[in-house]
Amino acid sequence: MNRKLKAALLAAIAGVVSTGGLTAGGEGAKAQSFDCAKASTRVERFICDNPRLGELDSELAEAYQTALRDSPWASANRRIRAEQKTWIARRDRCNNAGCVKRMYQMRIGQLHSEVDVEVDGDDGGGAMVGSRGNASPGRMMAVCRDRAVHVFHLRAGNVETKYEGQRTDGTHAVNGTAYMRGHEETFQCSFNARGTSIERFIVN
Repeated sequence: MNRKLKAALLAAIAGVVSTGGLTAGGEGAKAQSFDCAKASTRVERFICDNPRLGELDSELAEAYQTALRDSPWASANRRIRAEQKTWIARRDRCNNAGCVKRMYQMRIGQLHSEVDVEVDGDDGGGAMVGSRGNASPGRMMAVCRDRAVHVFHLRAGNVETKYEGQRTDGTHAVNGTAYMRGHEETFQCSFNARGTSIERFIVN
């Protein structure tokens, strides 16, 4: 699938206003996934004026298509599309390029985690399997997000998580924010030393 077709498909599914992709202006560089000549919003102009944001926009478009392609369930595809629309609405409220950059980095991490995380069973965030029993930061972020979705009764697009690192006792910390109606809640997931299960879920 060429870049222009991928960009058009992204626009149709995710509800972005621009269509059509661009090839890079420089040697081997990535461009944004839409035509800057048609940029009409503040955020689109941020992206067109900042080469790094253009790269992130292109990376997100690829990650989004990969998540949809590799997702094994139709229900997961519907969720990913709905989360993307929610994310776009939140991104478009950004007032500066730094905010846009953080939004892209957060969403790209979420999309990457979609294709390699397996969560067991019922509670949306217990143990993980794969990677020889050891979890990556991306997996831990995804599982912590799923636990918060379960606890706060939210959609995944309304929860952000960030891997904070391994503590001196070997456990891992993932912090997050749940965007509730009218306010925010912060929380932390404490994973065991192997990173394979949540030992404590703390609402701050």
